[in-house]
Amino acid sequence: MERNRIIRSSDAKTSVVNVDWCDSLLCAYHTTRASVISSANLLTHQQSPKFWTVPPVDHLRLDVDAAYNINSNIYAIGGIVRNHEGQPVLAFGKHIIKPPSVTAAELFAIEEGIQMTQNHHLRIHQLTSDSLLAVQAVTCPKEDLGYNGTIVTNIRRLLESRSQLQLDHVMRTANTVAHSLASFAVSSSSPFVWKFGEFPSWLVKLVITDLVSS
Repeated sequence: MERNRIIRSSDAKTSVVNVDWCDSLLCAYHTTRASVISSANLLTHQQSPKFWTVPPVDHLRLDVDAAYNINSNIYAIGGIVRNHEGQPVLAFGKHIIKPPSVTAAELFAIEEGIQMTQNHHLRIHQLTSDSLLAVQAVTCPKEDLGYNGTIVTNIRRLLESRSQLQLDHVMRTANTVAHSLASFAVSSSSPFVWKFGEFPSWLVKLVITDLVSS
């Protein structure tokens, strides 16, 4: 109905308006299609973990997330690396440019997490995100990538170069520390990277709560 109204309306539309409308319609199509695919996959796939769990001995786990403040219109990402005892090894957060979609923001978090651990020479074995759409976009080769094609391709290349790294989906309740870091990054005036011995007390408390709950 909206399409017919715009095409048949007697009001003249500039090319810019028409392009913006088409762009919004295409974005809405990809978002709706991805949601339908995800709903179908949820019926056939094993339930994602609801609580944070420690990785195997001598393995490192990286959890990432994205956050958004509707008032300031600021997007940010955050992540944390923990060892098999649940102890934090590295934490980071930063602002990102406004993404074309929420899923794109989650994909930026995944990409930045891999690159951050590479820069700090950390051998990560498990990477988790609470965005099912983002995980499926990366792990399903036949998925229609839509607006996220470029970043998904970059992430797949990064994963191929690190064959030991597995990308998994978890529930939000299993990703609370990464979400808190992304939320903190939204209000932070500058990006941050914390290593062992530098973690703020609020982050340590969140990590302990994760361990107690698991």
